[in-house]
Amino acid sequence: MSVLSISPSDSWIALSVGNSRLHWALFNQDNLQKIDHTSHPNLKPPQNWSGWQQLCPFITQENIYPKLWVVSVVPSQTKLWQHYPNVTILERADIPLQGMYPTFGLDRAIALWSAGIAYGWPVLVIDGGTALTFTGADGEGDLVGGAILPGLRLQLRSLQSQTAELPGVVLPTQLPPLWATETEAAMQSGVVYGAIAGLTYRIEQWLLEHPKSPIILTGGDTDLLETYLKLWHQHNPLSWIQCLTPDPQLLLQGIAAVRAKQKS
Repeated sequence: MSVLSISPSDSWIALSVGNSRLHWALFNQDNLQKIDHTSHPNLKPPQNWSGWQQLCPFITQENIYPKLWVVSVVPSQTKLWQHYPNVTILERADIPLQGMYPTFGLDRAIALWSAGIAYGWPVLVIDGGTALTFTGADGEGDLVGGAILPGLRLQLRSLQSQTAELPGVVLPTQLPPLWATETEAAMQSGVVYGAIAGLTYRIEQWLLEHPKSPIILTGGDTDLLETYLKLWHQHNPLSWIQCLTPDPQLLLQGIAAVRAKQKS
């Protein structure tokens, strides 16, 4: 099989392999062009261009394999994409962030470093995905630490799967009643207001130590979390709400930042 690739100055693809989905970005040099999201594929590597083209939404020119830069938190998916003919698989050692411990997630590392480069240090990154994570770095760009808990959707799915009679519930687009009078709303209330309380406490504690720090909100639930916090703020003022910056593509932009650094 002959491998053709486009020049480094043309388009290339960033792929973030999350716990639930694949997150794609098409770049032209350093400029983000398109975003897409797909399901995890099966684990058998394709044998030709058309097979890879079916997996990647941005492979379009026949028999040309655009450069693919991958960050993955799913080992089985990492092995799959290692077979792509024109790939760079990022590792923790590629991220110039000090203080990382051996099991520190690569996605968290890239997002945190990207946030510091884009918004300045110190910085706190809140990632609302399958897991809800808090990750902070100090003014020197060194990892302070963070926390991991189940994401909002995972909490709701856990209630359904681990109980006998609780139903499947979707996240509301507005704040649910604080004191619900039926089961579905009660589940929404527990998860949403639990998230608001947790976010508020951790952000306030962070700002006590780093009062000028930006707070970056990213991940698949960026819009929902931002909506909940702003609606809560209307009746329960949050002194830090102006510090909050939504950036749902932070991780994909971080891949571009790492690529640019390696090429400089």
